[in-house]
Amino acid sequence: LALNPIDGIIQASPLVIALFLVPMHFLTYLVLAFVEGVWTINIHDCIHGKVWPVMGGGYHKIHHTTYRHNYGGYTIFMDWLFGTLCTPELEPHEKKSS
Repeated sequence: LALNPIDGIIQASPLVIALFLVPMHFLTYLVLAFVEGVWTINIHDCIHGKVWPVMGGGYHKIHHTTYRHNYGGYTIFMDWLFGTLCTPELEPHEKKSS
């Protein structure tokens, strides 16, 4: 767990603030928080699902290793638009032999 507690509070604050500012049923809020948790696991599980245009674990791994690519949260559109998209390499067993 390499996350500074202050950073964690800052990242979680929009969700907490939204609870008080955006009118929604509390169950809706809980579902959204759950989906966000599932998404966080998805991008950190090191399994690249290759579902275009979803930014999966492969893209996120590049983000954490280069810190210059793949800033998008859920899709690759903005990275493609601004030139920061870096596509994951194929795994060795997926490469076509010539």
